[in-house]
Amino acid sequence: MHESVEDAVHHAVIVCAAAALLALAVALFLLWRKKRVAAGRSGAGGGGGGGGDGGASSVAAAPLSVIPLADVERATDGFLPSRVIGQGRHFTVYAAAPGLAAKRMRPHLVLGEPGGRRFPAAVRSLAVPPHPNLAGIVGLSEGPGERVLIVERAPAGSVGLDALLHGARVPLDEPVLTWPQRAAVAAGAARGLAHLHAHGVAHGRVRARNVLVDAAAAARGPYGVRVSDYGLTSFLHDDDDGHRLDARAENDVYMFGAVLLELLTGRQWDGGRLAQWALPRIRAGAPGLTEVIDERAGEPARKAELRLLARTARVALVCVGNDGRSRPGMAEVSAILDDVEAAYFRLDSAPDGNKDDDGEQPFSGCLLAPVSRSTHRTETLLRLPV
Repeated sequence: MHESVEDAVHHAVIVCAAAALLALAVALFLLWRKKRVAAGRSGAGGGGGGGGDGGASSVAAAPLSVIPLADVERATDGFLPSRVIGQGRHFTVYAAAPGLAAKRMRPHLVLGEPGGRRFPAAVRSLAVPPHPNLAGIVGLSEGPGERVLIVERAPAGSVGLDALLHGARVPLDEPVLTWPQRAAVAAGAARGLAHLHAHGVAHGRVRARNVLVDAAAAARGPYGVRVSDYGLTSFLHDDDDGHRLDARAENDVYMFGAVLLELLTGRQWDGGRLAQWALPRIRAGAPGLTEVIDERAGEPARKAELRLLARTARVALVCVGNDGRSRPGMAEVSAILDDVEAAYFRLDSAPDGNKDDDGEQPFSGCLLAPVSRSTHRTETLLRLPV
């Protein structure tokens, strides 16, 4: 009897000690998580930062919501072919719930690896706060032989910028983007990329085709432009440097400069040859700039408009012409292009008698000073980022 009482007491002591240790572990975990969330919020309030580091923030992206595959199948009517709204190398895109689309990975990519290719942690952590210039990834879904991303759907009528500038899909009677519209597209895309960088996500594949444009809405507000297909490079292309956020953010800035050159010239980016042709002319000032700009958008009729084009060209110059460490951050690029967009609005709203004065106000950032020739060799300036 005495031994059984001792055993019971001994057992109770062990249980109490284990419970205390478990409670202490839970308390320490909750305290750690609270500090991490607080640090993330304070970092997000910093706005993403500029400078030569590419503007990448230390704020970690949040995890994506996991959506049951059965719910995705119901929303797409079992991936019905009539609900297909887009095709790409890696995904077929289906209309899903209102305002959403389901990007279904092609089966041979899913089944091409033992056990099926799964979404890695880098993809699962791509949730960022909503932004009007971003076609955000809002969730993911997995099942046997299925990998699906749920993304915000661009408004009806949106077209990839590459199609608007170079594509045969645009009707012949469709008006070419005007210079104010191009300024709105550039500013909107820059805002979307700066928002990604501010929340610890690099796009990875900044291209004209990943800038979705509703040309009519672009001139009226930020919802006319959305950046899409971000954050999947390391997953789809087995990028060994996927963890190097700063390096990928610098590449984003470089390729955004390439998109700016496409907007300015109307020519398609061709792996550096466009930069080799355009940058020396931009450095030459107004005479060279008039050789570069897209004739389809019209020759600038006013000195004020030519000055705005020169400012945009200088942004492209420092994005593409500088090496990675001396490129500006996307937050700085965005601030300047916002100013250019606002100046176009003031110019279009000015009385006819004041059309040669854009009502210049102090512009943000340091990119507006005359850009001197770099001391780097041209070959280094014009090579593609690695």
